[in-house]
Amino acid sequence: MKKFIAAFDSLRFSESTLQYSLYLAKQYDAHVVGVFLREATRIGYAVYATMVKESTASKTIFDEIDLADKRATEDAISRFEEGCRKAKVGFSIHRDKKNALDELLHETVFADLLVIDAWETFSYIETSLPGWFIKNVLHHVHCPVLVVPKKFNQLNKLVLLYDGTPSSVHAIRMFNYVLPEMCKLETTLLTAKEDSDSLHLPDNKLIKEWMKRHFSQVSYEVLKGGVKEMSAVLKSEEPGILVVAGAYHRSNLSMWFHRSVADLLIKEVKAPLFIAHN
Repeated sequence: MKKFIAAFDSLRFSESTLQYSLYLAKQYDAHVVGVFLREATRIGYAVYATMVKESTASKTIFDEIDLADKRATEDAISRFEEGCRKAKVGFSIHRDKKNALDELLHETVFADLLVIDAWETFSYIETSLPGWFIKNVLHHVHCPVLVVPKKFNQLNKLVLLYDGTPSSVHAIRMFNYVLPEMCKLETTLLTAKEDSDSLHLPDNKLIKEWMKRHFSQVSYEVLKGGVKEMSAVLKSEEPGILVVAGAYHRSNLSMWFHRSVADLLIKEVKAPLFIAHN
């Protein structure tokens, strides 16, 4: 049995994170850990603390806001519990109350997959995708990540991004390890090249030799036009695709996850994005 983490902002529950976590857990008989995070800059009274002087009245305001935050957290946990019970999925709950990023990264040391909403910011200010929090998670995470959009769709097709680097192959391999049954879905191995490059698939013989032993319905596509064309193709896909990509190395960046490419994929492709790095 695998262990999946579903990460939630305790004060802004993500229904999409819940639905994708349960959808995958039911297929793989996985145990889902709902990790409910709180950030000091996110709690309700933090904004008021910089504006209101300490007084009996202000303490009353803070107490009321703190109580409202606690109720919001309990409501979020109740929604998670109810969803898991209805889906008949085994679950645990972790209430992490310190630094949200550090707590979540520590949790991922002991997990097979992290599921998290692309909009998880732990901030009152909506940032452009991906925000600071997601970027840091992707760079430092200790297990594969499924970054999910706001809307849930059942999955019926895989698109594997491949640029010939060990990082891109590692991501595909980790996907096969974590979610093996999904490798039976219709699959496209997609490579994007600049206009001046040849349309030759990198390590053509070796990658096809490996792929046919792990993916039962795979086709191969090489695009010209680089990352922008790749993004356009992914956006044109019908709902229900899942994209697999290599991500941040510890030392350097792969072609797919140069910072601007990471931003582009998460921002423009409204589909779950499976990300793994070695």
